[in-house]
Amino acid sequence: MEMTTMINKKINELINLLLTDGVQPYDLIDNIFLHEYDEISYKKQNGMIIGELTFLENIASRTLKIKLRYHYTLDKTLVKIEEVMCGEAKLLWDRSSTETKILDELVGLLIEVYNESQMSNFISTLPDNLKSKIENKLYNLTA
Repeated sequence: MEMTTMINKKINELINLLLTDGVQPYDLIDNIFLHEYDEISYKKQNGMIIGELTFLENIASRTLKIKLRYHYTLDKTLVKIEEVMCGEAKLLWDRSSTETKILDELVGLLIEVYNESQMSNFISTLPDNLKSKIENKLYNLTA
């Protein structure tokens, strides 16, 4: 894949992440009508909304109770998804980690493809919030 195409792909991934709030609680509530789901609950905790969906799943000929825990900001942005099985919580997705990973990959591609002047010109074409995130990453790499 051409480097410019890879850069555009990473920018699109980042923009999509920044513009998308994630699956909303009202979308998840409908799962209660599915046979496998036992319980769905939401609560406010430490300035966050926590949604928990509990369902049964057959794994290795055993039926296990699994809980998916969705963490939202008060402005309805999904920030984290965890799976709780047999008392152990496992992180499935984290917005901040995903953003950091995409930014790191993007900055790596920019450094590989562009000289300083080209990079500056390219970054100047980006939206302000994206521009500042990339500039901060570049600054941290060169400081």
